[in-house]
Amino acid sequence: MAAHLRHLTVNNPYAAGGVWYSGNLHVASVRGLGRDLPSTIGRWYADHGFAFVGISDANTYTWPSEVGGRGFTGVPVVGASYSFADVLAIGTDHWLPASNLPQAVDWIAHDGGLPVLAAPLSPSKPQPVASVIAVHRLFGLEVYNARLAAAGAGQGDATALWDQLLSAGNRVYAFAGDDAMGVSDPAIGHAWVDVLAPAPDQDSLLSSLRQGAFTASTGAQFTAFSVGGTTITAEAAEGSSLRFIGRGGRLLKAVSSAVASYRASGDEGYVRVEAIRDDGARAWSQPFFFSWR
Repeated sequence: MAAHLRHLTVNNPYAAGGVWYSGNLHVASVRGLGRDLPSTIGRWYADHGFAFVGISDANTYTWPSEVGGRGFTGVPVVGASYSFADVLAIGTDHWLPASNLPQAVDWIAHDGGLPVLAAPLSPSKPQPVASVIAVHRLFGLEVYNARLAAAGAGQGDATALWDQLLSAGNRVYAFAGDDAMGVSDPAIGHAWVDVLAPAPDQDSLLSSLRQGAFTASTGAQFTAFSVGGTTITAEAAEGSSLRFIGRGGRLLKAVSSAVASYRASGDEGYVRVEAIRDDGARAWSQPFFFSWR
């Protein structure tokens, strides 16, 4: 009898297409620990070319309508802050107490939100790798936090932790955020997400976030992704180089051009792409996961 041949499928989180919209989901207003009104923050992001913002005030819901309007969208976010961790509750309008990270993640996920572990390398709230790996309902990880990056080398970039989570089999998506306390904060405008959505309204943006149709960025920008068979093609803005990365953070392919393809064999665990601009700014794609049929 002929052996049954398994067929490799590469799952493309960007398959639905759309338009790229930039926005920030980690910034504080005067309603929480920040210094400026939500309307002032919304105006800053709108004036600097962003399409949306989510005010993530600590344990406080700041109404998206306070920042939205004039073609600019407010996204519901609560900064669920605990002694043990800070978790962005994206798509929620409330806060609940929790005794540990799994409890915090569970209530957010149970209530329909997207739990994202923020500032995971914060010296004040260190996260043991094994403990984070054990949190199976975690939706996202802030792979770059601009406030921590400004505070000290190595504190803002959690890419290595993300690869550890992915390598352990956790399907976790990459986020980047300013974590700014106001419009005069040096961190503002230095990290964000680019969402591929049909329109920049709240429902469309949240739907695309749930599908993983977004990238994290400190300035570099992807323009397109496609999958043909088992070949992943990524395109970035001119002046970028591309890196394809697999399980354990292993470099699979690097090219000094803004367009490149990688043919997956299926033993990589996952494939993600980084774009690196000539000035050092970066962008992180979401992982392309595999399924065998």
